[in-house]
Amino acid sequence: MQYDYLICPKCWDKLIEVKEDEDWQRKCSKCGTRFGFALHGKKIDDSTYHSIILEYREKLDDMRISSIRNKLKNVHLDADNLMRAISDGKQGDIIYEGDSFHTYLFAKVFSGYEPWIEFEIVPKFPYEIGEPDIFFCPECGEEADNRTEPFEDIKGWFIDGLFCRHCNKWTLGPIAKRDTAVYNLAFPYKKIKSMSDSSIKRGLMNRLEKVPDKKTEGDQMIVHTNSERIIEIVPCLKSLDLAYEIEPPFPHKIE
Repeated sequence: MQYDYLICPKCWDKLIEVKEDEDWQRKCSKCGTRFGFALHGKKIDDSTYHSIILEYREKLDDMRISSIRNKLKNVHLDADNLMRAISDGKQGDIIYEGDSFHTYLFAKVFSGYEPWIEFEIVPKFPYEIGEPDIFFCPECGEEADNRTEPFEDIKGWFIDGLFCRHCNKWTLGPIAKRDTAVYNLAFPYKKIKSMSDSSIKRGLMNRLEKVPDKKTEGDQMIVHTNSERIIEIVPCLKSLDLAYEIEPPFPHKIE
């Protein structure tokens, strides 16, 4: 059986075990910060201790040394002793020993520095390590929000990522993703059929022919389709001065 563990990315004081059906949006009782994903794997045994052995080390420049030192202090590990052990250590030396929680903190700090320094964890650390502080802006430290908004460059798509309202900028992403929702578009079809022939009417009828899922109810037609088709059909309805309704509310701009 696999388990997930959360942690407060400000306090860094303990791991919180959660189950699939539990609320992952819980907040720290000490500081009110939202918990972040820390570990995934087997159930943690508090009696298991790990040795962290130096495997490889390049000369670290002052900027990386300062960054590592700050990260160690942030998670409440002894930065002075650890940096001294790494500086004086040779391949095969034990740099640190700790339980699963403190081994996780150590591994989290040094994640991303593998081109310059690598460690072996004995016994092997059997967990997928997450990024619990991903929801915080790296510049100001404020919590970033999930944001999804219409992508103006590709009709019917969204851009999605994490956004810092304090800095007014994306902190992660955004990435483009297709709107997969199905929308119901209703409009007065009988009125269209009674209109005289025109290029706009022919364009609308051609677009409707391409939509397989549609039905007529009284004077209306109801079309069930994706956002791209909605964006193609609605301008024709507007040009014919016809009212229409879209459910659920349509998030994209229609020109």
